[in-house]
Amino acid sequence: MWSDRPTAARRARLADRLRALLPPPRPGARGAKTPLAGAAAVEPVAEELRREPGFGWLDGAGWGGARLYSRPLAVLTARHGRATVAGPGGRAAFAARGLDLLDAALAAWGGAGGELVGFLGYELAWELEELPPPPADDLGLPDLHLALYPAALRRDARGWTLDSTDAWPAGGGDPRIAAERRLQRLARRAAEAPPEGPLARPPLRSRPLPSAFADAVARAVGRIAAGEIFQVNLCRRLEARLARRAVWPLWQRLRAASPADYAAFLDLSTPRRARALLSVSPECFLAARDGVVESRPIKGTRPRGTNRRSDAALARELLESAKDRAELAMIVDVVRNDLGRVAVTGSVEVAAHAELMTLPTLHHTVSRVRARLAAGTNAADLLRASFPPASISGAPKIRAVAVAAAEEERRRGPAMGAVGRIALSGELDLAVAIRTAVAARGRVAYHTGGGIVADSDPEAELEETRVKARAFLAALGWPAAGAW
Repeated sequence: MWSDRPTAARRARLADRLRALLPPPRPGARGAKTPLAGAAAVEPVAEELRREPGFGWLDGAGWGGARLYSRPLAVLTARHGRATVAGPGGRAAFAARGLDLLDAALAAWGGAGGELVGFLGYELAWELEELPPPPADDLGLPDLHLALYPAALRRDARGWTLDSTDAWPAGGGDPRIAAERRLQRLARRAAEAPPEGPLARPPLRSRPLPSAFADAVARAVGRIAAGEIFQVNLCRRLEARLARRAVWPLWQRLRAASPADYAAFLDLSTPRRARALLSVSPECFLAARDGVVESRPIKGTRPRGTNRRSDAALARELLESAKDRAELAMIVDVVRNDLGRVAVTGSVEVAAHAELMTLPTLHHTVSRVRARLAAGTNAADLLRASFPPASISGAPKIRAVAVAAAEEERRRGPAMGAVGRIALSGELDLAVAIRTAVAARGRVAYHTGGGIVADSDPEAELEETRVKARAFLAALGWPAAGAW
């Protein structure tokens, strides 16, 4: 069950395993935010850092600007109840669920600065509830991947900052001086332009096929009419062959085609496998600071218009849509219930409801749900209570997850899970991993979907998946027209 936590003894044993691979923070360690001299643009700095191990880039206003990472101290992964952890003390594999591993990491290393950056895959839900088997897996990615970084280079409107901790020996001299030298050296360098033309090789496949997806929508509407569920999020996966050298140009194009508050690029490569996550999510899953957590679920979609008048008409149509408003209201209720599990009684509130969110290619409606966390609640507790995100599961959540699993042909993996940062000091910023592609095993896979309710039309829902995938296809250099 979601409320299951490891016993105190089990948590202590797992924390000891982690400390054997990376020592605990030194006593009295602190985090620091140090302003840096240097006017380099973000892109050339990222292009240089991406050649270093464990590169990560969180990009957008939701993260407080651009955050660049490399050379993690430790890397934690989990899959099917088995954890693998690599650190200065070596590499170890042992039995542990993903969120139990996160809990142990917070116990072993918490409170002294540093950030865990990565993703929580959608199938972590199978840790939390009794569910039928998930769809087939053909990409082999972990259910959880978190890398511990002692520092981040952050760029916002005021300039560059080094967010760092002295919890562990830095080595290699003063990190501030090294960072400033890099910024000064790159100040005059321009960003690399991605190549023109298609990046992926045909064919573009849909799993399930478009017609089969429409049939799944019709079956879901039937389940809703029968009272089995109220809403379910259904996805299909678009995939194509993609060479390793095309992954970075795809990210450059995707970021340009669809700027997002919660964009992310994570190099997930291992010595034997080239893998990456590319996300341009607009949706905040969880943001926690000073004991207060907020979630901003998104529902309802319209494309942008071709001119100012048609654009305003589409936005108005979305705001006036009873269907879309009901869809969002149901998800807000799920979020309220999820946060209520770990919140101070009476503190859960809907701070805003069904506000218009306008993106470069889409209009959405979004709500804000806020709560004060009960004393002693950590990031793992919060995730146990609220994962997977309500907006990409349904209502009631557990049954909706089971229904979606029966209809979808492939595991979602990182897509529709969460991506972002969990600070060891207690802050947390996670996005819902929508508009997210994964490159693995010579392919790129992108999930697109939507919420199905009682009056959903199968063909309209299929078209919505196409609208949501247009930026991805544009980045690939794929024609938007077609039967996909």
